Amino acid sequence: MRYIFVLIFFSISLFANKPNHLIGQTSPYLKQHLYNLVDWYPWSKRAFLKAKKEHKMIFLSIGYSTCHWCHVMAKESFNDKEVAKLLNKYFVSIKVDKEEMPEVDKYYQRVYQKIYHKKGGWPLSVFLSEDLKPFFIGKYIPKYDGYGSIGLIKLLKKFAKYDKRHIQKLANKLIQKQIRVKNSLKIAQKNIIKTAFDHIKNSFDKKYKGFGKKAKYPQSSVLNFLLDFYKVYHDKNSLDMVMQTLKAMYKGSIYDIISGGFFRYTTDREWNSPHFEKMLYSNAQILTSYIKAYKISKDEEFKKVIIKTISEFDKHFRNRVFLYYSASDANSNGLEGGYYIFKRDVLLKNLISNGVKKDNAVAVLDYLDIKTDGNYDSEYALPHLTSTKKPKNFEKILSLIKDIKEKRIFPFVDKKIITSWNAMMIKTKLEASFIKPRYKKEALLSLKNLLKIMQKSDGSLYHQTFDTNKPKQDGLLEDYAYLSDTLLSAYKITLKAKYLQNALKLTNIAIKNFYKNGKWYLDKSKMTLADGDDSYYTSALSIMLKDILNLATLKSSLYLKQIFTKTLFDFKSQMITNSLKYAQMTDNLLRYKKGVIVIKSSLKNLLKYKKEIAEIDYPFLLKEVIKSDKFLSCNLSSCFGYGTFKKVKKAIALKE
Repeated sequence: MRYIFVLIFFSISLFANKPNHLIGQTSPYLKQHLYNLVDWYPWSKRAFLKAKKEHKMIFLSIGYSTCHWCHVMAKESFNDKEVAKLLNKYFVSIKVDKEEMPEVDKYYQRVYQKIYHKKGGWPLSVFLSEDLKPFFIGKYIPKYDGYGSIGLIKLLKKFAKYDKRHIQKLANKLIQKQIRVKNSLKIAQKNIIKTAFDHIKNSFDKKYKGFGKKAKYPQSSVLNFLLDFYKVYHDKNSLDMVMQTLKAMYKGSIYDIISGGFFRYTTDREWNSPHFEKMLYSNAQILTSYIKAYKISKDEEFKKVIIKTISEFDKHFRNRVFLYYSASDANSNGLEGGYYIFKRDVLLKNLISNGVKKDNAVAVLDYLDIKTDGNYDSEYALPHLTSTKKPKNFEKILSLIKDIKEKRIFPFVDKKIITSWNAMMIKTKLEASFIKPRYKKEALLSLKNLLKIMQKSDGSLYHQTFDTNKPKQDGLLEDYAYLSDTLLSAYKITLKAKYLQNALKLTNIAIKNFYKNGKWYLDKSKMTLADGDDSYYTSALSIMLKDILNLATLKSSLYLKQIFTKTLFDFKSQMITNSLKYAQMTDNLLRYKKGVIVIKSSLKNLLKYKKEIAEIDYPFLLKEVIKSDKFLSCNLSSCFGYGTFKKVKKAIALKE
């Protein structure tokens, strides 16, 4: 049986230990560590000055409240007397919530990636000199040697022997490892889009679907690029990769077949061994791929996934003002994934006692791979689909299993309201409103409340707050990028000018706050450069560029076009060498090369031909209300169609 660590340990010493320097913090993650034996500080000048004054090293631990391995490390080490004694004596220990300060997390994740040439993760454990230079970096570090890692106690004792000079030497060595090798690719001679597509195609897992041969993530930016590629070039391979991957995902255990919603990732190729966090951002983003794919395929299973997942997040993650919480924990009911796993004999008895015939119940449990000896460990099974042939009364019995499951205690939910993540879910619901019209009304209400709470009177944004508390933290690039993107979607659907005007306002503020000397930054302090890496979720910079290109086309702005092209072409080499990670950036290049097209006419005309416009099979199509009885079709450089809708539609077809 796989034992896990429940959140109870965070309160084991709640009254035995004194609070540390995290007191007063609102982050649920930081609150979980408030009574640790380790004397934690938040990321602050106070902590940095203490390290400098006392000539102490810094131990920086970055994680988030629903992270399984963060819980493991906390239980093993941060309430351990020996570990705490070493940290408190020789280090200033700093805790960072990566959802609260993604710019800090991103900075050190890049350090990890440059050193180890692989993806980082959480918890991220960084050892810094007193002047904030990293000299050692890892992820989860066990208390004692194990998992291929030196133990934390041994590591701390080792570092405690080092003097300032030796630490500086280690930091310099680490810096040398991060020096980037210049790319010698002759980019100008390559078809970037086609080359990127070929690289993605070569990384496709033909056996289990998805991309790569290790852990699997819902790579929505890759899937969305492939869908746009298909619509532009009509390449059946790109569509097949998307359809096969989306089917493999909803049939696999990464998808909660009982209640709806996707877990953050699986540790295996087969999509069947997830960590059980449900994150708002990953669900909002993967649903956009299902929505786009459903429009093409009309696959009813895709439609069910969309409806069921939205329903799950509306039920468990939405607060009273229609805004969304950030995540639910992996741990519940005393087990990792305890809310989601079943013992076959117990579930079978439950179904029979609720009037299900034994043969029918057995057929459904077999279909869901709920085995006597488990499929998750020797006792418990995690449901997933095993074939395409459904047993009799499947949906009815599935609903009954859901009722049984929901009598359990739902996992801990981090009630952080993050502007960018809420914008993602609001946009997803707007895009899904053709399936259920009520999604539009609900999404616009959520958008109204998000703007009311998270947008200041001068138009600038806050990044996050806790539930309905008053926000304080200034917005980051991702908040401006994703909220502008959502406002443009709201404008496209409603044709109300206020959404377009606000999107333009936010984009201009973002340029002012985060763009300097041709470079973009994640934060106003300019600590962390923005990049196009979609590893965790679609790059804020890539979304910002998409917004800028759309607005440049809508407003015929040479200024915005220049910012777009200058930034985009800085990433040519990454689009080729890291196609999977830079998929949205490549999609921006595709969008630019083929051209965003705007259909312009009066509000009356655009509403009258709403259905016909939606049926135009071109992925980069916008609408704009103007004072004209005629239709126009325009791109960034010119208007190329004028007259009746029929004439403009024909002009667009020729332009494609």
